[in-house]
Amino acid sequence: MLNKVDVDALDGARQAIRQDPAAGQARYGVNLAWQSGVRARVTALPMTLGDDVIERDFEWIVDEPPQLLGESAGPTPQEYLMSGVGACIMVGFVVNASVRGIEIRNLDVKVTSGLDLAGFLNLRDDAKVEMSGLEYQITVDTDADAETLAEVEKAAVEFSPNAMSVNRGIPLSGAVIKAAA
Repeated sequence: MLNKVDVDALDGARQAIRQDPAAGQARYGVNLAWQSGVRARVTALPMTLGDDVIERDFEWIVDEPPQLLGESAGPTPQEYLMSGVGACIMVGFVVNASVRGIEIRNLDVKVTSGLDLAGFLNLRDDAKVEMSGLEYQITVDTDADAETLAEVEKAAVEFSPNAMSVNRGIPLSGAVIKAAA
């Protein structure tokens, strides 16, 4: 164990997925139940990993500040998006550092972005709806040298499912279903 990461268990998982690729297929989900205004209660749905079903007993609130019609009962959707990307990069950084035998004493990942609300409000044709891009900064207390940390950072970002989903863009599809009366 290094940085509370079980490197042997990680190697075991890698071997299992090499032998049976279906064991590495993960599926996630959340359900958002509108509460009022622009606030929703989010519940994590059960996750599957290969044939395993993993119960996820988590709830949280998504809301906007009063300036954007909310009550600040929880983080904004954009803050959750940034936290998901930042957390995924952090996981990758810690795991990659641990595999290399690097002890981390402290780690902080900051993610920032911007948004032109004119795009969301459809006020101008030139205003983008999407965020202006995500910028991260990793601050780490460790004895590793800068070159090694750059290699760990590169692996953490390039193999981060959330960072690559945002960076490369992924398909979005859906439908609306009218509730039965």
